[in-house]
Amino acid sequence: MLRRAKIVATVGPSSSDVLVLEKMIRAGLDVARVNMSHGTYEGHTQMIAKIREASKLADKEVAILLDLQGPKIRVDKLPAPLELKEDEEWVIAPSSKADQYPEYKGRIIPTVYENLVEDCHDGARILFDDGLLRAVATKRDRDVYKIKVEVGGILKSNKGINLPDCDVSAPAFTDKDRDDLMFGLKQQIDYIALSFVRKREDVMQVKALLHKLKMNIPIIAKIEKPQAIDALDDIIDVSDAIMVARGDMGVEVGNHLVPSMQKLIITRCNQAMIPVITATQMLESMTENPSPTRAEASDVANAIWDGTDAVMLSGETAAGKWPVQTIKMMDQIVIEAEKTPKERPFLRKMDLSNVNASVMVAASMIAEKVDGRFILSMTESGSSCRKISMFRPRTPVLGVTNSLATARRMCLNWGVKPFQIHDYGRDDFNFQKDVVNKVKAGMGLQNGDKIVITRGDGKFFARGSSNSVKVEIIKDMPKVLGSSDVVDEASDAKKKILLDTSICASCQNCVSTCPHDIWMVTKDIDHKTTIDASKIGACAMDMACVEACPTGAIEIMPLT
Repeated sequence: MLRRAKIVATVGPSSSDVLVLEKMIRAGLDVARVNMSHGTYEGHTQMIAKIREASKLADKEVAILLDLQGPKIRVDKLPAPLELKEDEEWVIAPSSKADQYPEYKGRIIPTVYENLVEDCHDGARILFDDGLLRAVATKRDRDVYKIKVEVGGILKSNKGINLPDCDVSAPAFTDKDRDDLMFGLKQQIDYIALSFVRKREDVMQVKALLHKLKMNIPIIAKIEKPQAIDALDDIIDVSDAIMVARGDMGVEVGNHLVPSMQKLIITRCNQAMIPVITATQMLESMTENPSPTRAEASDVANAIWDGTDAVMLSGETAAGKWPVQTIKMMDQIVIEAEKTPKERPFLRKMDLSNVNASVMVAASMIAEKVDGRFILSMTESGSSCRKISMFRPRTPVLGVTNSLATARRMCLNWGVKPFQIHDYGRDDFNFQKDVVNKVKAGMGLQNGDKIVITRGDGKFFARGSSNSVKVEIIKDMPKVLGSSDVVDEASDAKKKILLDTSICASCQNCVSTCPHDIWMVTKDIDHKTTIDASKIGACAMDMACVEACPTGAIEIMPLT
C-alpha cells in the first residue's frame, strides 16, 4: 500500500552511517532534517554528502531540510548547578552585567540573551529547562530583574529560557541563521525551516534575501510562539509550508492547549493549500525502546486524521538506539491510520478560480470515478503537484518532472511520489514512449489499468501550464509512436487505421490475422507491410490485428 503522508526524520550521531541512512530511506524516510542548533559546518557537510550517497544506494530521492536555530535564550555557563527552591527570590541578568551587582552574589542566574531585562515586565512568567522550573518576574532593578520561584529544581548551564508573556525583541532570523542559510544554499538543500516565527515579516525577511540571491528555496515557518498563533493566517499566507513545533509550543502556551492548537494549525493549512508538518515527541520512547507506547501510536494516527501532510521524528532518529526501526514503525502507523480516510469538508472552501488548481481538482475527481491507478502530474516547479496534493486525492499521484530539485522537494507533498525523467529534451523524446511506458514498467501497471495525465498544451514540463487532463488505458501495445512522415494512414467515415512503419517488424502477423485483406506486403526487396485503403470499410474493428502486432505499430481509431 502506498503511504500518503510523508516522514521527516532528524539525522544525527545515531544516523550518521551511510548504510544506516540507506536503511532508513528504504524503510520510508522522505525528508532528512539537519538541525543547525547542533554540530559544525564540517560535520553538516559530511552528513549531507552521506544523505545524498544513501539516496543513490536506495534509488530513492529524499529532500534535505535545513532547520535554522533561531534566537536561543539560554542560561549561561554556571560554576555549578543551581538549586532553585519554591518562593525563593533570585535575580536574572545578562552575563555582561552580572558582575556589576555584587549585592546579589550567589543569587544571580546569568543569561546569554542581552535584552532579557528590556523585554521582560512585572508579572511575566520565566520558564527554565522546557518549563520544568518556573518563576515570575517581580521587579526590575536597573540592569537585572528580580524573580520569584514558583516551581523549583536543579538548574544547569545552557538550559533554555522561555518568556511566553513577553514580546521578545530578538529577531527570528539571527546573524547565525544568515550564516547557516548561506552554508545550506551552497550545499543545495531543498527546504529551510525558520524557527520562532512570530509574524509574517519574519518570513518575508528571509524571502527577500533569497530573492536577492536569485534562489527559490521553500520556507517552512515553525509555529511555536503564542504571537504566531495570533498572526497565523498572515504567516501561512507568506510561507511555503508550516511546522507545528509542539516542543516549545507546549512550554509557551501549556501542554493542555497543544492538541487544539495542532488541529487549528493543520486545518488552516489545509484550507490554504500549503503543506503542514507535525513535529516533536511523536515516538519519543523509541529513543531508548524498540517499540513505542500506545499513546504515541495514537498521537501519530490522530495527526494523520487531523490532516497533516507529514510527521516528524527528532531525537528518536538523531540520537536514539533504533533509528531504522523507528522509521518502520512510523510507516506502519501511518499506513494503518490512512485506511480510515479523512473527510474533506475544507474542499468546499477552496479557491478554484486559478485554472491550474481547477485542472488538478478535475483530475482528482476523474481518477476517482474511473478507478485510476495513478494521476500523472507533469510539472517543472512542483506547484501543480502541491495543489493536487492539497486536494487529498484518493488516487496516488506521480509527480513527473525533468528537474532533480523539483523531484526532491516533492518528497514533502502528501500523496505524491516523485518520478524524474532523466532524458527529457533529447531529439527523439516522445511522451507516450518515454513517460507512460516508463511509468508502466516502473510502477508495475497491468493491462487495463487507467492513469489520469495532467499537463500543459505546449511543453510537457512548462511552468504553470497544467491545463489539460487525459485518461490513458494501459495495454500491451502502445499507440502508434512515429511522426507523421513514417505513418501510413487510411480511413473511411467510421474509422481510421494507422501503421507506424518506423517500428513495424514486417512479421505479417496482421496479414495472417485479418480475413478482409486489409493488410498486404509489397513486392519490393524490403517486403514492407502496408494498408490497402480500398478495403478498410470491411474492418470489423475487433482489434485482432492490434493484439497480434508485437511492436505496437498498429492503431485503429473510431471516428464516430
